Order: sequence, then structure tokens, then C-alpha cells
Amino acid sequence: MNDAPRSLSSDSPGTPDRWFMLAYVGINYFVLYTHRNLVNYIQPALMKTVADGGLGLTDAELGWLGPAWSVPYCAAQLFVGYLSDRYRRRTVILSSLMASVLALAAMGLVRDINELLLGRILLGLGQACAIPAMASVIADCFTPRTRSKAVALYLFSYNCALIAAGKYGGEIADVESFEIPLGSTSWVITGWRMAHFAFAGVGLTGWLILLVLLKEPSRTERKEQQGLGTATSSVWTTLGSVFRVPSFLLMCLIFACNSILGRVQQFWLPQHYYNIFNKSIGWGQGETGFFATVWFQAGTMGGLYLGGLLADRLANRWFRGRLTIQLIGWLAMAPTWFLLGTQESAGILAGGMFVYGLGLGFYQANLWTAAFEVIDPAARATAVGLLNLTTGLLIMSWFDPVIGALESSAKAAGGSLLDTMITSAAGVSGFALLLTLLMVSVTLPRDYIGRRPGTDIAVNP
Repeated sequence: MNDAPRSLSSDSPGTPDRWFMLAYVGINYFVLYTHRNLVNYIQPALMKTVADGGLGLTDAELGWLGPAWSVPYCAAQLFVGYLSDRYRRRTVILSSLMASVLALAAMGLVRDINELLLGRILLGLGQACAIPAMASVIADCFTPRTRSKAVALYLFSYNCALIAAGKYGGEIADVESFEIPLGSTSWVITGWRMAHFAFAGVGLTGWLILLVLLKEPSRTERKEQQGLGTATSSVWTTLGSVFRVPSFLLMCLIFACNSILGRVQQFWLPQHYYNIFNKSIGWGQGETGFFATVWFQAGTMGGLYLGGLLADRLANRWFRGRLTIQLIGWLAMAPTWFLLGTQESAGILAGGMFVYGLGLGFYQANLWTAAFEVIDPAARATAVGLLNLTTGLLIMSWFDPVIGALESSAKAAGGSLLDTMITSAAGVSGFALLLTLLMVSVTLPRDYIGRRPGTDIAVNP
């Protein structure tokens, strides 16, 4: 295949090889997500003293591991999305994956917090251009008839990645040391270092698979004399076409709210559960990491599939369809944070995480696809990059360090504020719900592009 623009018929579900392409980018996303989230589930091992095989990190220092990855990752989004709108996505994806493998392996050799932070920075830069490239591939391989379902299935890899990183990363980190024979001697590796090497090895395997199988898809839905057209526009023209869309700006704010909730869920909630269950029933990092991910991800996978399926059907009848499904998702998510921050029963917490996951799946399945309904087809990867940039500027640059510093102070005083922070996330969910309602009722009717379902009327051509 090549990247020359072409059109698909309005009743076509997509290109003939669309499911293979979806599987390939799903493999890539699985690897990248295990790499970036592994650190979330080995925190107790990193907090051990150097003499015991750790790095002696404090909560405040742990808080900087998030921004060390997210700030360079998100700052680069201003331009890396443009790369995939103008150049071969295959090259971008393969280069990004190899950079991630090398950075993660190097992090298994670090000696102190400074080297670990440098590794996270390199990991963020290496992964930066991959997500916009994969979003562009999906958009060109699937038409609006099946696009939400395709994104939902693609995101299953992210859910599986979190479960894998939580369970197997935690279990490997729980092992005190591994002894690797080297002739007459041996190399002793602590568990958390081996976890980095193991997941880097998984990444290398994925890279070899994609090197052989991943092809460059053709560009679709670009039209002469409409929007950015089929010619190559400048980066500033492309950025301007995205920033002028009010609905997209609201999507960025909602995505920033989702990023706050994601940091609470993926980074701080596992530590909160470890504090509870390590003392009460003796759970280690493996058990805690698995519990903190499996119920969220099981719910999210169900929500992704159901939300994608419902959104595709509803969007084929009503132009507000995808955002309506998102709205239902936020209605489910908001109340669950009260349970997650106040309960210590594993059964109740599991139920709350599952319900939250269902709502999150409804939202995630329709984030990109809703954006593609208001963004010029020639700027899709740029738009996805800008969504990530927003979270870096508004959230990830400060959230974890502030929470880490506050938690360190609370621990010094003999307490913890994690339960209060988790409960407060309900307010963030409520704000995202209001913004989504504003978009559905006010901005989307003005910004929707293409033909509205059930009519032959083209809007915003």
C-alpha cells in the first residue's frame, strides 16, 4: 500500500486489510503502554534502600517520575503529530517503538533518581510520535461506519497492557534477585531491574513482528478544494485549522480532566491499595498491582466494545451519537470515586472499579472518532497530538509532584491524603460531564463536518 490519497465509498466499512492493520497497531500500543506504566506497579521496590536493592526513593521523588515522562512526551506533540499527517506512518511507528525498547532497557541499569528521571525523559521522547501515527492509520483504514468499534478494539491492547504491567511487572519486582550465569561467574539482578529488561524484550519481539508485517496505508477522505485539501500544508496552517474548532478545544479540556483521573487510577491508587491490603491481608506488589488493574480493565474492555458498537450505530442515525455515548460514560464514572476513596472492602472496591471502567470505555471508544467528526481529515494526527499536548501542559507537568510532596508531608505527620484525593476525583468527573453536555448542545452543531446522518446536506465542507 502507499500513502497516496484515495476515497472509500460511503457504505464501505474500510480497507480490505483493515483488521490486520488494527492488530498491528494494537501490538505496538500494548508494548508502549507496558513500558510507560511499568513504574506504577513497582513503586515499593524503588522505595527500598540501596542496600536492600532499591533506589531509596521518597513519595516526593516518585511524584516526579510521571512528569519526567509526560512533559517531554506531551510537549513534542505540538509537532510530532504533523509528521504522521505528512510522512510515512510505518517509519514513525517503527522508530518510536525501537526508541522505547532502548530507553526501557537502559532504565534497568540506573543507579539513582537522576538517572531514572533521565530514562523516563528519553522514554517519553521516544514514544511521542507513535500515538498520532496509529490514530491516523486507524482513521484511514476504517470509515465512520465502523470507526468507534475499531478504536475500541484497538484500545483493548491498552487494557491488556495495564493488566500485564500490573501483574507480571509487580510479580517480577517482588522477586528479591535473579542470578544470570556468565561462564565462571554470574550477574545478580534485582527484581525491579529484571522487570525492565523483560518488558524491553517483549518490545523487541513486537518490533520484529511489525518490521515484517506493518505496511503503509493509503490516505483517505481528503478532497481537493475542501479544507486543507490533498496537498501538503505547512505545520502552522495545519495547527491553525485544528485550534479554530471550539468543539475540539472543549475535547482538550475534557481530556485533561480524564488525565487527572488516569493519574489517580494508574499511579496513586495502586499505592493506596498496597497501604491497605499489605497490612490487612499481606498482599505484595504482584497481588496489589493485579487487583488495581484487572477490575478497571475488565470494565473498560466491556465499555469499549459496547460503547464503540452503540456509538457507530447511533452516529449513523444522529450526528450527536458519539458524544451522547461519552455523556453516558461520564454519568457512570463520577459517583464511583466516592466508593474508591472511602471503602476498604475488596469486593466493594472491585465493583466500583468495574463500573468506572465501563464508563471510561464509553468515553475512550469515542474520543478520537468524535474529534475526527470536527477536524479536517488532513489534520487528524496533528489533532491527536494536540490532545496529548493539552494533558501535558494542564495536568501532567505538575499533578504527580504536587500529590507526591503532599503525601510525603502527610506521612511525616503520621497520616495519608490519598483517600481524600481519590474521593475528590468525583468533582473532576462532574466537571468533565458538564463540558461534554456543553459540547453536545452548543458547539457540535456548528463544528460537525461532512454529511449529517439521514440527510444529503453537507455541512462545513
